[in-house]
Amino acid sequence: MSENPKNYEPLGAAELADHDDRGVRLWAGSATVEVAALAPDLFRVGMFPEGRPPEYASEGVAKEDWERLKVRIRGGSRELTLSTPQATARIGLDPLRIGFEDSGGRAFAADGGPGMGVVRPSEPADPFLDPVGPAVRLYKRRAPGERYFACGERTGGLEKTNSHQIFWNIDPPAGHTASFNNLYTSIPFLLALREGRAWGLFFDSTHRVEFDLAREDEDLSRFEAAGGSLVYYVFCGPTPRAVLDRYTELTGRTPMPPLWALGHQQSRWSYMTADRVREIAREYRERDLPCDVLYLDIDYMDGYRVFTWDKERFPDPEGLISELGEQGFRVVTIVDPGVKVDESYRIYAEGRERDFFCKTRGGEEYRNVVWPGLCAFPDFTSERVREWWGENHRALLDAGVAGIWCDMNEPSLAIPKQSTMPPDVVHPGDGEPKLHAQIHNAYGSLMARAAREGLGRLRPDRRPFVITRAGYAGLQRHAMQWTGDNSSWWEHLWMSMPQLQNLGLSGVAWAGVDIGGFFGDANGELLARWYEFGVFQPYCRNHSAKGTVDQEPWAFGTEYEAVIRKMLKLRQRLLPYLYTLFEECHRTGAPILRPLLFEYPEDETTYALDDEFLLGSALLVAPITRPGIEHRHVYLPEGEWFHLWSGERTEGPAHILARAPLGEPAVYVKANTPVPLWPESGHTGEGKDPLTLFAYPSEGRGEFTLYEDAGDGYEHESGVYARRRVECEAGDGTVTVRLGERAGGYEPPRERVRLELRALESRPRSVTLDGGDADWEYGEETLTVELPEDAAEHVVKATL
Repeated sequence: MSENPKNYEPLGAAELADHDDRGVRLWAGSATVEVAALAPDLFRVGMFPEGRPPEYASEGVAKEDWERLKVRIRGGSRELTLSTPQATARIGLDPLRIGFEDSGGRAFAADGGPGMGVVRPSEPADPFLDPVGPAVRLYKRRAPGERYFACGERTGGLEKTNSHQIFWNIDPPAGHTASFNNLYTSIPFLLALREGRAWGLFFDSTHRVEFDLAREDEDLSRFEAAGGSLVYYVFCGPTPRAVLDRYTELTGRTPMPPLWALGHQQSRWSYMTADRVREIAREYRERDLPCDVLYLDIDYMDGYRVFTWDKERFPDPEGLISELGEQGFRVVTIVDPGVKVDESYRIYAEGRERDFFCKTRGGEEYRNVVWPGLCAFPDFTSERVREWWGENHRALLDAGVAGIWCDMNEPSLAIPKQSTMPPDVVHPGDGEPKLHAQIHNAYGSLMARAAREGLGRLRPDRRPFVITRAGYAGLQRHAMQWTGDNSSWWEHLWMSMPQLQNLGLSGVAWAGVDIGGFFGDANGELLARWYEFGVFQPYCRNHSAKGTVDQEPWAFGTEYEAVIRKMLKLRQRLLPYLYTLFEECHRTGAPILRPLLFEYPEDETTYALDDEFLLGSALLVAPITRPGIEHRHVYLPEGEWFHLWSGERTEGPAHILARAPLGEPAVYVKANTPVPLWPESGHTGEGKDPLTLFAYPSEGRGEFTLYEDAGDGYEHESGVYARRRVECEAGDGTVTVRLGERAGGYEPPRERVRLELRALESRPRSVTLDGGDADWEYGEETLTVELPEDAAEHVVKATL
């Protein structure tokens, strides 16, 4: 790029103004630029144009107090460097250009073209919007062969190289396609990969943001925000795992969920009466279909007034929820931000009296139409408003509601249809007013934060369960992400996979799409195939819209019901594996449903794979996403993999044609990696004795670390958990499984553990437990060994 783009004013020369033990402050004309090392592999850059003071507080950032760090600062009149033991920031001063390199000299994330600067509007700015200021822009060079991923909730495929990405939360029209690349949530985070090495960039702005990822110029990427300051963070990697670890340390980690929230969940807009909800619950139990949660959509409310109950349709909510609880169901209710304008309605009257609603530029209460009719909207930028909103959930929790579903919180408005707040709506805040243009993308996160904090205060001994449709970077601290109103299309079944993989690569690991699709009519084959994918989502919910055909698991006949039952029972059995993955995510930010490139970044074949995924590191899932077929291509990366249903062994890397009839999706288990299973159950409250650990032994070694705790509450934070490593090693005619000593103060409620070694072609000659006799059986190529459940180490050795 030889010339500056139209209206673009890049920063010119810079001079050193100050420094501290983390970084430097520079002056470049009327702009202040700061570069700081926050951690050995994390740098922060801030550009504050036109005399703005440096400010880094953000709804996207959870950690501001970083440990002391030794940073070596060197330089002269032409260049400054900031070096940590792992990376270096290089700052050219004339013109100002910033780039990074790792300890091995690998350069990345270097300013390119005209670098940083501001974009002047072609027309004079609206004086009322002047606090937003001119757009800010950043150019970065794209290294040859560099490829881009993540970007949060997206349509389209996994890879985002050569694309234009918009970050502005919207409620898209029904049947959205890849032409709507921005949806309900905006996470302006980028993961870059080249030759197996990764770095990341978080462009922290809640204004409208756009990324041009080498689309206009294959050698250059552009990052732009509509006003404000320019703040970004660079994560040096060098692996996707290292990038996500540090990124989620900055933006926050996923809290441990209540165990019941990982079970299967059923919803519809709407189950209109308490009797209809009872009927759905009865069908689930009588048909032996696992389910943990039932949802109440907007029609449970009195005229769609939030925090109320319709007294005719739901005359005794407490009795209903108690009755469902005896059957093993929890109930989750929807809550929208729009508060009906009605002076006789306590929530509205109280919010108006306390001045808790958003304002017009003239200082009047901002109103628009949503489900209840004319509504006012809480200003969630205010801590006082968030506390008030959280406290109002008491009306639901007192009836026994277990979780809160935050919807319509982009916010979505009806005039014009599916619009959002005008940019000049005022959020008064707590004495620091902001325009909606400045905080739009954070509105959904702030609502979810208010709900989570409220549930935490109202039920301090339970883990909150909050779902959100909209949010910003860091929303994983407050809620899980449901991806909104998809459609009952095969295309949306396919799109679910890259969508969830990119969310996982953006820190939002607890996420899921509506199984069966929301808009439009599903059919039996589509629903069954969707469950074959959906039971492997971190969040597993069936949900559909008014006016569509029923799509509960039994809706399309016994053939499809049988397939779905099989999948749901597999989901329920896999919960100890899933729960362990959630604990890993809670500690490290690692995705739960993850693209193959996360585990195999040096295998560039994985970069193009978006119709298969890993659940943790042990399970590879490749669903069918087209009607009428029973075979599909599957790529298996390095290592040995066993087909879950047949036990067939394949050595990777390999491209194979997998047979996948209904009820047997293409699922592969990594050799020597133990996977924990519970017995079959209808919901998470039933007994779980014994625990089964299964593995497919093959030449080599593998391991899995099992995590357990009470499944709710916070005793795990004071050491009341159980963690133990399980190792499987095969070679020289023997298989050895080592169940490590149990760490932590939690005692699982069972007496025994069952070990299954699968795909053994012949009966073992001998099996020992801790060097002595073992209680074992062999049949159908599977060796089963019974072990005691205690804290001691146990070793099983099978001689083949």
